[in-house]
Amino acid sequence: MTRVPIWYALAFAVIWLGYGLYSILTNQPSAYLILAIGAGFTLVLFATAWFSNWLMKHYRHVDKQAKEILAKKAQATANKGRN
Repeated sequence: MTRVPIWYALAFAVIWLGYGLYSILTNQPSAYLILAIGAGFTLVLFATAWFSNWLMKHYRHVDKQAKEILAKKAQATANKGRN
């Protein structure tokens, strides 16, 4: 599941950068602007995909720690009620 955003970003990058290069080769108006916008969106998408993967890896760790802390609190509360 974590590789899916990378593949979408890669497909988007190929399409936009390819179209930008095609625009430059065929001397279309605003060709460099199209290429720059494609490159900018590509960088943003790759950064977003990387950040989401990084965040999901760390959320698993934080979730595990939270469950351990809550289990300890629940056990302490149960032990307190026995006294």
